[in-house]
Amino acid sequence: MSMSKQQPTRVTKPTVAVARYLLAVGKSSTYGLEIGHHTDLGSASVYAVLDRFEEYGWVDSDWEADSKRRGARRRLYRVTLEGTTELEALVAAAEVKENTRDRISKSLKARAT
Repeated sequence: MSMSKQQPTRVTKPTVAVARYLLAVGKSSTYGLEIGHHTDLGSASVYAVLDRFEEYGWVDSDWEADSKRRGARRRLYRVTLEGTTELEALVAAAEVKENTRDRISKSLKARAT
């Protein structure tokens, strides 16, 4: 990852899940409950990650314009240009870690048999 103002000191599964989802929606805006629905994360986890990403400058957010939709306005999140680079690096590092963990686990299981 390139150096930004701040970076995560600990990358959790919810952090990676939200990052993957944000990258999947690309330049489109999305909102917290939608992210939670697609990642099977609770709103507290999703909004904690989004708040950190916004602090890092990786996402921008705005309130939804008044619409004919019923209910409260939603806070819409969009990945920034810097955020795209940082989130891609975060996800890539997490995948390397997951793959390494899987290889070690398979190796240990093979030895045990």
